[in-house]
Amino acid sequence: MATITGTKAIANTTTPLRVLVTGGLGFVGSAIIRAFTEQHPEWDLYILDKALRTEPEPDEDDPLDLLGSCKFVYLQADITDEEQVRRTLEEVQPQVVVHTAGMIPGLSERYLRRLEGVVRRVNVDGTRHVVDAARNNGCRALVYTSSCTVVTDDLDGTFPNIDERWPVSKKSSIYGESKAEAEQIVLSANTPPTTAQMNQYQSVGNHGGLQEHSMSTCVLRPSVIFGEGDNQLIPSIHACIQKGETRYRIGDGNNMWDTVYVGNVADAHVLAVENLLLHQPSSGSEESNHTRRVDNLGSGGGESGSAAGETFFIQNNQPIPFRDFSLAIWREFGHIPPGLEIPIPEGLAWILGLVAEAFTRVSGQATTLCRGSVRDACAVRYASGDKARKILGYRPRIGLEAGLKRSCRVSPLSESYDGDHVPCFYFSVDRCSERVHVTMQGCVSGY
Repeated sequence: MATITGTKAIANTTTPLRVLVTGGLGFVGSAIIRAFTEQHPEWDLYILDKALRTEPEPDEDDPLDLLGSCKFVYLQADITDEEQVRRTLEEVQPQVVVHTAGMIPGLSERYLRRLEGVVRRVNVDGTRHVVDAARNNGCRALVYTSSCTVVTDDLDGTFPNIDERWPVSKKSSIYGESKAEAEQIVLSANTPPTTAQMNQYQSVGNHGGLQEHSMSTCVLRPSVIFGEGDNQLIPSIHACIQKGETRYRIGDGNNMWDTVYVGNVADAHVLAVENLLLHQPSSGSEESNHTRRVDNLGSGGGESGSAAGETFFIQNNQPIPFRDFSLAIWREFGHIPPGLEIPIPEGLAWILGLVAEAFTRVSGQATTLCRGSVRDACAVRYASGDKARKILGYRPRIGLEAGLKRSCRVSPLSESYDGDHVPCFYFSVDRCSERVHVTMQGCVSGY
């Protein structure tokens, strides 16, 4: 049974709108809660999370405390426990659910099979539990946080400027496979309410109107996410400094890929919720209390169309060579790699990755290097942002360079950097900085 703590009591009223975010204490989930707080302060927010929440003193000046100034109700529940999820949503009766909770295997485990069972329990079974409970408790809109890896985690593929028409990968990672299966659960549940159902909902309230089979759903596929509180992407690239690995380059270093700032991901979720609600039938003025058109979030609202039943790639729309992205992060931590780059052919790195995977299987210790991480460093992976722009009105508010500066400046890793450990043979600072800066500026316009 979920336990409830927080700053607001549960209310059985139709206004304000009740929004529940699974995984709301996590990296992406907390950014989404913050975005809802800023864009819709009139809505009641609920967090469902497995983690035990403490009640620290709010610190609005702490850039890593995204929840510090937010008002929400916290509910502890495990999405792999169907009964816990059912009871929690039965008690809250949310009109909107944003499902971000999931499991991302770390390091080489993403491409191995050792954790397949637990990954599926969280990402597939957990999603099914959330969707079923939402549909059975009057939820009107559900947005699922998926991943670009449903397409791009194919070790044999290259993915330049892909769009939502590309099929999901047939040879993916356990993470990509689990997210693809969860997407189908979410999209299969998409059954927007009819006008008659909306009239009934608004006349009798949340207890007698919209029942199961009356819920709009959509799927967002963010690319690799970075930002304040990132404990995967930036730390893994920063680790190359202390290991003395920044001079090594796998492949030619020119492969283009795209990432996304966590605040932009949060904006996309707000836009998706607004779209799903705005495109449901309305019989009166009460709907205006629940939704508002997007006039000034990013660059404005979508041009046309409902997001219901659709998938969307979400990224910063600024493809950049992987090597330059790494250089930009190292620069923010005060590190300039040695002037002499040492190239490692992709084929050789692939063999070394295969050996590292064998070590992981024997020792049980996950390594950074594997065939998947080699492909992460060498593959072309970026998507078109046209569909998200046209339907959701999504345009990233925070650019790549600004996002990296924000993220690295507040990272705990910024205090661990010791300039005495930097090798003494450098590119000039101007040359390195110019390379990264020009590359970023050259791709600001998108695709």
